[in-house]
Amino acid sequence: MSRFVLIESGEELSAETEGRLRDAGGPVALRLLDEEPPFHEYPILYVEAPMVTRRARGLVLCRATDGYALRAAGEVPDGALARVVALEQRSTVFPVGRAPLRWLQPRWLARALRVCEILNRFHHPLTPPIFLGSADACIEGVRAKYGNPVEVSEYRRQALGGAEPEELEFVRAHVKPGGRLLVIGCGAGREALDFARAGHRVTGIDLVPAMIEAARQLAREAGLAIEFRVRSVTDLDEPPGSYDAVYLGSPLHHIPGRAQRIAMLARIRRALSPDGVLLVIVAYRDCRPWSRSRLVDVLRRVGARVLGPGRVSEPGDGWMREVSQASDPQTVIFFHDFDGPDDLRGELERAGFAGGEVKPGWWVCRPSGRVP
Repeated sequence: MSRFVLIESGEELSAETEGRLRDAGGPVALRLLDEEPPFHEYPILYVEAPMVTRRARGLVLCRATDGYALRAAGEVPDGALARVVALEQRSTVFPVGRAPLRWLQPRWLARALRVCEILNRFHHPLTPPIFLGSADACIEGVRAKYGNPVEVSEYRRQALGGAEPEELEFVRAHVKPGGRLLVIGCGAGREALDFARAGHRVTGIDLVPAMIEAARQLAREAGLAIEFRVRSVTDLDEPPGSYDAVYLGSPLHHIPGRAQRIAMLARIRRALSPDGVLLVIVAYRDCRPWSRSRLVDVLRRVGARVLGPGRVSEPGDGWMREVSQASDPQTVIFFHDFDGPDDLRGELERAGFAGGEVKPGWWVCRPSGRVP
């Protein structure tokens, strides 16, 4: 059985919300939250109700014992809610409710869509674009994407599930008990709440006001004394020695420009105590030597020499379509890919940090002797 979320409202499909399908008067976008064979990439489905015939072709969304499921239509099964009229895979929309796609069985439909999606890439050979826009515009796009009510609702749901055991152990191993811990990009408080439960004095910052409000509400409900502030890490101006540790994850990927990332890391360096620690979690770009993004990076290097700095984006800069399972992939935001440990190490050292990985992508960094 599978779960679905209504893209427009951010609500999960349930007995209380399925009436929205009947009342919509047109297709409704649903995000698949669980793997539903043969679909494994959490597509967006456009469904339309009511069922107008007892016989149908294509896919049908049905009510099931423990949730919802997709069924090949044929004789419309009991519990049918709506027919699937289109399916969105990697931002490409396919009209699966029309011939010839609606004649395919689900296992063949998934394969056909995958082929169509690959062929569609040839229409956009330079992806991402060579220039993604100004730094301010990129950051504002990040703010808007995470501020979507759908995302806030999903991040609040994730916060109720708490931090991962590996994250808790990462902090426990490198932050002294009761230490002053700054969580950058705290979202709705998923990590911050559990770090406070572990005994740390936690401050959380995020550039999205709605995320901070959700985090504050959850902290109040849990009886936790956590200071949450609306602030971008690029504006961090804490006095020297304010924190014993800083926890930094995905926000590092959302800062456009190497110089701006180094300046941001230097601000963190100044906010740490002399024996403080910066904990960083990043993801690296895959090792495929030939891809559209690699081609774009080559053109950017040439463009920077011909046109000068600031006229093209930097190598590794790209788009991120989904920040949670509920995301609409049609709305993209800035995301910088690090090529590997050496790529990140260079920026950390320029900002005044020395450190290394404890496992791929997980860094423990200490202030070096010099202050940038």
